[in-house]
Amino acid sequence: MPSAKLSNINMYYEVHGAGEPLVLIQGLSLDSSAWADQIFAFSQKYQVIVLDNRGVGQSDSPNIPYSTEMMADDTVELLRFLNIKNCHILGFSMGGKIAQQIALKYPEIVKSLILVTTAARFPARARYLTKLWLKMSTEQVSAEIRLQEICLWVFTDEFLADEARVTAAINLGLNHPHPQQIQGFSGQVAALLQHDTRGDIERIYAPTLVLIGKDEIFIPLNFSEELAANIPNAELVVSEKGGHNYWMEFPEIFNRAVMQFLAKVA
Repeated sequence: MPSAKLSNINMYYEVHGAGEPLVLIQGLSLDSSAWADQIFAFSQKYQVIVLDNRGVGQSDSPNIPYSTEMMADDTVELLRFLNIKNCHILGFSMGGKIAQQIALKYPEIVKSLILVTTAARFPARARYLTKLWLKMSTEQVSAEIRLQEICLWVFTDEFLADEARVTAAINLGLNHPHPQQIQGFSGQVAALLQHDTRGDIERIYAPTLVLIGKDEIFIPLNFSEELAANIPNAELVVSEKGGHNYWMEFPEIFNRAVMQFLAKVA
């Protein structure tokens, strides 16, 4: 499987399709395999690059606190390894925070930016929950219970009412071939808690799409509104349905919004 030896870690990645490069950056605890629906859709027209952030999947999990800037450096080093000089960047949740750091530190790389259910700073409720999830991990609460609890915050009532879908989602996590190690989870949580770009996002000039589902409760709508209001060339699109993981729950709606935006800026 493809792995790039970077300065500080070995990073797993995949490249699919051909066309203008589009980089997909995942959120807390999720690796590149979660992008399956997006890889299939986007690779019909774009060269899709997916990666495992440090601390998850098949990338290294150093036992240190991470930062979103550090993880942005990882991503840009991978792009240089792949000889990609300019690309569209899509980041979900934590990945959206990493994407912000890339746009701020490496603006020449970013052709456009897509920020999905994310924020310039983690909301108080999300901070509390994330620290609770870390405590549950360190106190050896079962993975099944932890996944059940997380589902309450990232999926809609419609999803949660479908017992078969919930069970399938939990089983997918329980049977993951590359489960996240505790030091990787702890490092990623540290990155989320430290992130704060509120005073900087006005310096992001790339065309930007801010996406959120109307049923989002983990990082509420006002945080996306803040991004769209302060990034000079940003537009906000609120999906007619979907919560935090609406790219997973309603991939057709999500993929269509992304493709429409890319058609305008590609």
